[in-house]
Amino acid sequence: MQNLTLQLERLIADIDRLTALTYEDIKLVKSAQHSRVGEHHHEKAALVNRFERNKTALNDALQQITARYPDQGLGEILPADAQEKLELFKIKLTELHEANKIYARFVVTLNEFFNSLVSAILPMKEEGYQTGQPRPAAFLQVSA
Repeated sequence: MQNLTLQLERLIADIDRLTALTYEDIKLVKSAQHSRVGEHHHEKAALVNRFERNKTALNDALQQITARYPDQGLGEILPADAQEKLELFKIKLTELHEANKIYARFVVTLNEFFNSLVSAILPMKEEGYQTGQPRPAAFLQVSA
């Protein structure tokens, strides 16, 4: 059961770091430092991979425990410290989910803004479901 508590602590640490990186990315986007957002990509990808492996290990451990004690619930089986860590894990997951929702709103908003800006500068000709660029002479004309 001690191993379970250690697994939960590792998962919580990974979630905390992912949440911190996400809020840092939100600050960077707000301050128009979009090129710096990519700096966190590799660290986030590594954290997500490690999180997925550790979560799979946690799920396996919980399944083994429940298989060993099929007539009892987790609340009866797990020691108090493991139950507390499991509750904290759920809270931290919710916090990460909220941070990702906020970040996603910014990304979608910026994407729409830049798409509308590009459309205003380089008008596209829509033909049914397909969008094509007009001929070069049609969208930019220079008068001297």
